[in-house]
Amino acid sequence: MAAAAENRAEATRLAGNVEEDTSRIDLTVMQHDTAQYVADMILELRNMAKAAKLFTVMVPLEYAYYEAFSRANRVTVPPEEIERLRQLAEAAKQTESAAIGTNN
Repeated sequence: MAAAAENRAEATRLAGNVEEDTSRIDLTVMQHDTAQYVADMILELRNMAKAAKLFTVMVPLEYAYYEAFSRANRVTVPPEEIERLRQLAEAAKQTESAAIGTNN
């Protein structure tokens, strides 16, 4: 009986985590789509300002475009890949140290 109750509690906990992950994914997709839309709209405004030679208007729009575009096209590196890169960097340092030690 106790094992069944523990299993139900674990299943409920895991289901809650799935819902949290799904809502995070939905938020991420919404943020991406919104940032892309904002970037597109700002680019149109920037092009209008440029065509009209309104350079003092164009420059801040240029900055805003790059910010929105960067957010829409952000690349996230998985934690495992970051750890792998750290390991490679450490291996490179050790190899370099060994090579310098043998040349002296």
